[in-house]
Amino acid sequence: MSQLIMLFLFPIGLYFYFFVERKEKFKYQKVFDDFQIKIKDNIALNNEQKMQQYEEMLRHNGYNITSSTRTRIQGEKRIFYASLLAMGLGLYFVGALVYLAYYFWIQKPHVVVYEI
Repeated sequence: MSQLIMLFLFPIGLYFYFFVERKEKFKYQKVFDDFQIKIKDNIALNNEQKMQQYEEMLRHNGYNITSSTRTRIQGEKRIFYASLLAMGLGLYFVGALVYLAYYFWIQKPHVVVYEI
């Protein structure tokens, strides 16, 4: 029974990675871009308040602040793809171990940079 489940995990993971998660990646980035436009166009805030808003946005979404100056803030976050893990499980656990090794040691984090 477990081999039958693992047989279907690989194609299900493929579907979700290529048709769901990759499309959602652009929507995810658009949230940050729209927030930057909204804050940049707000004339009621001074530069220090804008930087505080950017920092709150990054922290609220689980980003680690890697560098911060008076005019620039950068946050990084590793994004875990459950669909890639499902594909790895579909390859009889070896692929799952490979994906976890990739996630912890090789994958580059998603970087968001706000500048005034």
